[in-house]
Amino acid sequence: MPAPLADDRQTSLRALFWSALLVTLIAAAPATAAPCPSPPPPVRDLDLPRFYADEEGSRIDPELARRHKAAVEPLTAFLRKVVAETDKAAKRGDTEAARCPLDWIAAWAKGEAWLGHMGTKQAEYQRKWDLAGVALAYLKLKRHASPAQRSVIEPWLVRLADTARTFQLDPGRKRNNHLYWMGLGLAATGLAADSKRHWQEARAIMTEALGHVRADGTLPLELDRGQRALHYHAFAVTPLVALAELAASRGEDWYGPAGGPLDRLVSRTLAGINDPRTFEALAGVAQEPSGGRGYGWLTFYRDRFPDRLPKTLPEVPEKHRWLGGDVRLLRQSLAAGVR
Repeated sequence: MPAPLADDRQTSLRALFWSALLVTLIAAAPATAAPCPSPPPPVRDLDLPRFYADEEGSRIDPELARRHKAAVEPLTAFLRKVVAETDKAAKRGDTEAARCPLDWIAAWAKGEAWLGHMGTKQAEYQRKWDLAGVALAYLKLKRHASPAQRSVIEPWLVRLADTARTFQLDPGRKRNNHLYWMGLGLAATGLAADSKRHWQEARAIMTEALGHVRADGTLPLELDRGQRALHYHAFAVTPLVALAELAASRGEDWYGPAGGPLDRLVSRTLAGINDPRTFEALAGVAQEPSGGRGYGWLTFYRDRFPDRLPKTLPEVPEKHRWLGGDVRLLRQSLAAGVR
């Protein structure tokens, strides 16, 4: 009885057809965004312990470092979440994906985060690092921000930058890597809030910083950090290269020529990462095994000046919360224009 077999075959084929069609439709359907959790309470006041065992800042005390990490964790968690969601939004390029990080930043802006009492110098340092991170993240998101969000976030960034600079630009402060990170925070705020004043202050800091670079490519105040001299050269070059990249997006050349101060600093830092013994001779003490690599700066420099660098380069992370996340996505946002 062949007829029933044919009917069964047709039924099976129809079932396979509809199953395949259903799978295709599910695969083609747009992915729904994961729900955005409520932002944590804004942190206004900071009282962070210093984590060095000596006055020069060359030896980390493990117990002080543990206490510092615990105290700063709410800020670290907030900014890591913001930059992670920001980078997702930058990759997708749509307003819906930007909603979550914008909501988080706006919530902390309304709560006047980082604008309370700073109980220690370390708290002040933390504030300006976090300023750079949140302002750079916002640069990636700005074109998706609503007028209401902009009216909350941008004035808050200006207040945060002005408050941080009051401490950092005090004449009694050392003009070292902290100054350079302050410059990055000011530049990011200048772009984020359309503030010429903050941009001009950042330009002045960049000019001063380049004047600190010696003929051999070292920064004298960072050499004073003993066994962490190489670490702090990488930490110092990071905001300077980021500053130059922000300026390049505005048609300004803060990188300078090959063989200029920034190029010398980059070359010296790379040489130290590849062979820490070069810094042992300069600083007069063996360097920490990790050496320090900084974040993102090499990606910026390599992409812009591949002919200035050796063919073999160390691996340097391309993202960090104090650079607003992934630096390649930051460059794409800058190239698209900050509106």
